[in-house]
Amino acid sequence: MSDSGRVFVGLPAPAELQESVLRFARRYPALPFRWIAPEHLHVTIVPPWQCPDSGPVCMRIFETASAFAPFSLGFDTVSAGPHRRTPRLLWATAPAPSLLLSLRQALSGLSAAQQGGERGFLLHMTVARFRPEAAAGLPLEPCGVSWSGIFDRICLYESLPNPSGVTYRELCSAGFGKASAFPGN
Repeated sequence: MSDSGRVFVGLPAPAELQESVLRFARRYPALPFRWIAPEHLHVTIVPPWQCPDSGPVCMRIFETASAFAPFSLGFDTVSAGPHRRTPRLLWATAPAPSLLLSLRQALSGLSAAQQGGERGFLLHMTVARFRPEAAAGLPLEPCGVSWSGIFDRICLYESLPNPSGVTYRELCSAGFGKASAFPGN
């Protein structure tokens, strides 16, 4: 598990959230969106950074996951982002619960990208991407939703560039509340 490239820590979306996004996407088949494949839907906990060796990060993820029980996260809005003037993605958002902020704090120091603190953290799950120039004239007003799911694991992902959009590879995964040994120990 070493020699990783650009990585991030995320929570893979559970099946019930994947299904909510699929139902939502089916309502808008004509829009010029590249919908995120269900298996790539996730909530980012630690933003991307260059990681030369994923082993210590995976060990930290396993240690942290054992201290947390599975938990529910809900989303109440789908809107364009990240910038209102030049949107390039569609994401589901909601206020971040304190439990999620505690999880982020437990993983603090993994990357320089996380040093901004909790003030800038937005609970979000990207559901589609689009070209900013394609946004002109699109119906991008925020839309209320009621999506939720039980998150039961945390992963270290590697971002893999792809001509049809970014894909992700799981480098390691740990279940919440499970006291399991780090592979290789």
